[in-house]
Amino acid sequence: MKKSLIALSVLAAFAGAAHAQSSVTVYGVVDMALQNENNGGAKGSVTALDAGEQSGSRLGFKGSEDLGGGLKAIFDLEMGILADSGASQGGLTFGRQSWLGLAGDFGTVKMGRQYTPQFYFFDSVDPFDLGMTSGHAGASTSTGGVFGFLSASAWRVNNSISYQSKDMSGFSAMGLYGFGEVAGNTSASRSAGFSAQYAAGPVYVGGVYYKQNDAAGNGTKSVLVGGTYDFGVAKAAAGYSKDTSDNNSVDQKGFMLGVTVPVSPADAFLATAARLTNNLPADGNKSTQLAVGFTHSMSKRTNIYTSFSRVTNDANVNGGGLAAGNGLTDRLFNVGIRHMF
Repeated sequence: MKKSLIALSVLAAFAGAAHAQSSVTVYGVVDMALQNENNGGAKGSVTALDAGEQSGSRLGFKGSEDLGGGLKAIFDLEMGILADSGASQGGLTFGRQSWLGLAGDFGTVKMGRQYTPQFYFFDSVDPFDLGMTSGHAGASTSTGGVFGFLSASAWRVNNSISYQSKDMSGFSAMGLYGFGEVAGNTSASRSAGFSAQYAAGPVYVGGVYYKQNDAAGNGTKSVLVGGTYDFGVAKAAAGYSKDTSDNNSVDQKGFMLGVTVPVSPADAFLATAARLTNNLPADGNKSTQLAVGFTHSMSKRTNIYTSFSRVTNDANVNGGGLAAGNGLTDRLFNVGIRHMF
């Protein structure tokens, strides 16, 4: 009997130690909104109940295990959910993130499907956090914010490996390489990029270079620079983007100015003005997006929001592909609620 009690005590001690050294967290977002959009098409406006307008609705599992010596194994499996219908986003089980990595004093290495450097850049400078604007009523997915209007580059990349440095007195860097996995052609469908940033106190400044090849090996290059400054009474943001392709099928540049104005601990007004110039048409080549929004926190995990965005296009362009065609206007209004757990 005593031996059995001793054995049980030892097993309990080991189980407690293992529990202390590893953890798994279940997390998610449920975001629902009523949207109305008029994209300038002949059929008029569309009203829809959509999921994921401020933030993409999701369910995720992330965790870490202490391997000793400051080294940790980490992972994140995150699925996008169209909460209005119960379907999976893009038809993928873990389409938002799916990676495994190691973190230590050297930084963090991740392998799998993950966010690109330009995603993190745009998320840092966009007052709308890549939501609420640039979407389509009835599409039921996070709308993309200024990223969806200005840039031709990818949010996420499959079959990729990334390195994120540790913070060094405010400075940090990230590099990512995506394997094309095409037999006999190492450049086909390949992607690669890097970013550097400085974030300390009220200041954030960042820059990105990224190149994505298509199946034929033709590449599209993206260059991004920008930053934010928090004055206390308002947080100002600015960004510049340029996208060009090897085969001259893409040649565009854009800029964005934005502001976040907190009017109370629970309330904030948001606004952006963005201009996209497509250099391929000889004339009539500019698109402009104006957006305003408001958020109110009901608790630490739940908030309500509303926004209105409008895209106007010159005769030969359709910024972000949001309007029904070149030269038309797109207007998007939404009001919604978001809960995070």
